[in-house]
Amino acid sequence: MLDCLVSGKLIRDPQIKTSSNGNQYVQFLMSVSTGEADSQIVSGIGFDESVVNKINLLKKGDSLCVAGSLKPSSWADKATGETKHGLSVTVNNSLSVYDIQKRRKPKPEEDKPATGKPSYNDEIDF
Repeated sequence: MLDCLVSGKLIRDPQIKTSSNGNQYVQFLMSVSTGEADSQIVSGIGFDESVVNKINLLKKGDSLCVAGSLKPSSWADKATGETKHGLSVTVNNSLSVYDIQKRRKPKPEEDKPATGKPSYNDEIDF
């Protein structure tokens, strides 16, 4: 398996499922641009509770970035019998636009003058 960081857009709503031991996990499909005409479809699965909760907030078309273990996969197309190839990722962590916060926090109210005008009574040593 390969450690990876994959960024793309969901091509359908994530699905929350429950395992036989009662734990929840999330499955999703995302389209990843490869810089060529066609994009790569990556299937993903996440077992960690924080990953399940984060990805569950997303819908089809939302951007998503995941980190985890990447594995090539292949299967036979049911309609044509043709062998298809893809990628699957087991997610350890995820990042979406909902996780991003402003880096700069507003100044506390005590630093701002009540009138909205600057305070000129600061101490200056000469």
